[in-house]
Amino acid sequence: MPEVKGFHHISAFTKSMEDNLYFYTHILGLRLVKQTVHQENLQTPHLFYGDYWGTPGTLLTFFVYPKIGKSYKNDHYYGTVSLSIPKGSLIYWKNRLEKYTIRFNINIEKSSINLVDPDGLNLELHESVTPDLSTTPIAYSHIQEEYQLIRISKINLHTRLVDKERHFLKEWLSLTDSFMLNPTSKEQIQLIESHTDDRSRLGRGSIDHIALTVETFEDLEYFKERAEKYGYQVEKLIDRHYFTSLYVKSPSGLRIELATERPGFTIDESLKELGNCKITFKH
Repeated sequence: MPEVKGFHHISAFTKSMEDNLYFYTHILGLRLVKQTVHQENLQTPHLFYGDYWGTPGTLLTFFVYPKIGKSYKNDHYYGTVSLSIPKGSLIYWKNRLEKYTIRFNINIEKSSINLVDPDGLNLELHESVTPDLSTTPIAYSHIQEEYQLIRISKINLHTRLVDKERHFLKEWLSLTDSFMLNPTSKEQIQLIESHTDDRSRLGRGSIDHIALTVETFEDLEYFKERAEKYGYQVEKLIDRHYFTSLYVKSPSGLRIELATERPGFTIDESLKELGNCKITFKH
């Protein structure tokens, strides 16, 4: 049976391209690996950040909507994105955030820092349990390798339908009760029960979808058939140029994407030039 290998990317909404670029590249030190457009709305910029190669599991992506409104997080929504940092780097990040006057809360006991990005997206930086650095550290970065962000480690999924979401993740993806995507790196989907009937609404700083990694197109076909077998809503199976994607709705109506590892971002730019060109698509 094919397996989910971990996170691929997480996609959210931003109001300001300029503020978003500054925060994720200059302050957090990620590399802009692709400037492209939303393939369902070619007027909407789509930014991808990650490690030097744009490795699946390191990717945060943002759709840019200058007129986007406030988000409302109530019954069902994706919450805090946890990013792992190297063991022993917590104080470095504390000092760095203070330098740029970024508001944060630090928990020394949990070796973590909580902050929000310019749009209100909740982030957590937490020390990895291992000393491993990113698979491909970012060359020429103003942040030294031993302090660079490693990868996505956890996403919080808030829902009134915890039991149904638990069953969905186990039945469709065969995840364990702890919902570990990759036990080696401790990547995890964490279910948190919400206690309101008020509806959530997407807006600035909210997450549109999460994407998990599979190896091949055949794996996508397998999980598509499995979703259909168990009666879950399959939205589409589509070529996204840099990877192929399957979109399925969870019982709470939250979108989960499965995406292939390849071909990757060097299909239309060299590794050295990643993120320097604005890539557009045609319908």
